[in-house]
Amino acid sequence: MVRALSPWHHVTVAGMAAEAPYRGLAFTSQPTRGEETTYKIMGYKDIKGYEFYSNPADMISIMLGEVMKHTPPDIVICGISNGTNMGPDVYSSSNVGMAIMSTMLGVPAVVIATEHREGGNTINDLAPVAKFIERNLEKLATVGLPPHTLLNINAPRVEEYEEYAGIKYTRMGKMNLRLEYVERTDSRDKNYFWSKFADRENIGGGEDDDKTWYDRGYISITPICYDATDTDAIENWGKVIKEITTAKEGS
Repeated sequence: MVRALSPWHHVTVAGMAAEAPYRGLAFTSQPTRGEETTYKIMGYKDIKGYEFYSNPADMISIMLGEVMKHTPPDIVICGISNGTNMGPDVYSSSNVGMAIMSTMLGVPAVVIATEHREGGNTINDLAPVAKFIERNLEKLATVGLPPHTLLNINAPRVEEYEEYAGIKYTRMGKMNLRLEYVERTDSRDKNYFWSKFADRENIGGGEDDDKTWYDRGYISITPICYDATDTDAIENWGKVIKEITTAKEGS
């Protein structure tokens, strides 16, 4: 991503010192360590940036609230993730959590992810995804997203950018979320459970959802709103809610 964007844009890099998946919006109230570092990028110049040791959402909060408070970025790009963020994954994804934090702090954010690969993706694996961001960055930064909204982008693995079937504006899918557990015993004879994601299926998201189009070779772009108010419920259950609140006020 840095190689793709640096020739045309000013890029500031921040990353975690170690992998921190499935953290969502988790943050810490304890002292948090972050420091300047140098990222060595294969086939490209070294890039100075920042490295953090707590939670990804902390990192975004510190970067935007302190390190870059006088020169906020035009957009925050979270990723490229090794593993997609579709369906209910958005509730646990560290990258989505970072994007929500960025949006809360008033900076537009994009999450970009591709297929999971054991051991991580190579630069060649990520080149087509990076090219998509490179070609569309200014549009993404100036699209004028509604408040509380970020863009969640999932790109299937291809060898060349031209192999993408297309780009689709999608809804969040409704995949089942199942974990499988293996029970083990540690050296102190205490039981613990080791988890992994089980194979999942799309269970009714519809023809316009992220998983459907991703499986067909399309890049899916889904707007995600962190305002979880169910407006349909307000309309459909408004009378009941009014009766409940009225009863409480009159008690």
